Amino acid sequence: MTWKNGLKWTLILTLLIMVMAGCGNSPSATSHLASDNEKTDIQEGTKTNKPFLTFKDDSDRTVTLENKPERIIILNNEMTELFYQLGGEAVGIATSPGVDIPEKAANVQQVGIISSVNMEQIMKLKPDLLIGQPLFHQKLADTFTDAGIPFAILTIDSIEGIRENARLLGKILDKEQDADLAVDSMNAQLQSLTRSLPSDEPTYAIITLMANNISLQKQSSIALDIAGLLKMKNVAESLPSGKMPSSVPFSMEKLAELDPDYLFIVVHGSSEDGQRMIQQQLESNPAWSSLKAVKSGNLQILPPSMFVTSPGIKITDSVKYMEKLVYPKVEAGNE
Repeated sequence: MTWKNGLKWTLILTLLIMVMAGCGNSPSATSHLASDNEKTDIQEGTKTNKPFLTFKDDSDRTVTLENKPERIIILNNEMTELFYQLGGEAVGIATSPGVDIPEKAANVQQVGIISSVNMEQIMKLKPDLLIGQPLFHQKLADTFTDAGIPFAILTIDSIEGIRENARLLGKILDKEQDADLAVDSMNAQLQSLTRSLPSDEPTYAIITLMANNISLQKQSSIALDIAGLLKMKNVAESLPSGKMPSSVPFSMEKLAELDPDYLFIVVHGSSEDGQRMIQQQLESNPAWSSLKAVKSGNLQILPPSMFVTSPGIKITDSVKYMEKLVYPKVEAGNE
């Protein structure tokens, strides 16, 4: 073999090696690029398909909102005030006798009273989220689920409940930062209002008048939570509950025996119904006028908008109201 032939075969062999090396690397490079593209597609698909919000409601049901809801109906008027305070705008609301409607909701479609909502009106409004109350609306859950309408049972029966629901509504309304700021401001005001309370614990009872029924509040109410924040002692707390664990059947004899320093009355319904029940079922009893709170003028009918339904982040106004009744000197110092 001449040197020219040797050089020729050397060149051919080198070219073969380079081609083989190129072919070996191409699949790897192509595979890597394909993998990156697949990752991008997966990431974009995940972002597109991810629900706007998923949360647990107060009945422990999982509620999934595929998109930010734009047509919300509030059936539970405990939530209405807070919803509007956080910048919400409902397409429909349920109402309750004696309970004020937020000013911004004055022209919103009403879908009946909380205990008897109009299903036909609700469906016509084509809601993409319904917020209900456990006592009156739990039985409607399957109907709304079958209709493909997200449905959440939410309640507010404490100050902590206001905090939790404010944060949740902030997420639903896509105003999370605003909601957090509102809660922080509320917390600071509550701390300021209760900083200088006396060490003594005045006793009290809260009488609930509702549908010709009278009871004493025992637990789970905004009014009780406010009184507890003001370091008051509920005389009904140790009494046995009735059918509802949150209340005690009314007994004038037992109330006279406990004889609290303060008596507060809350009316579920119209003020006329409340006055009638007070006259016929309380004042007509001879033992009523002998109660310490009645004799000393420490009997008060509490405004429903402040103590029956939730006042939302304006709970500070409710605290101020009760504080003025119980600790007038302290409240005057906070003004």
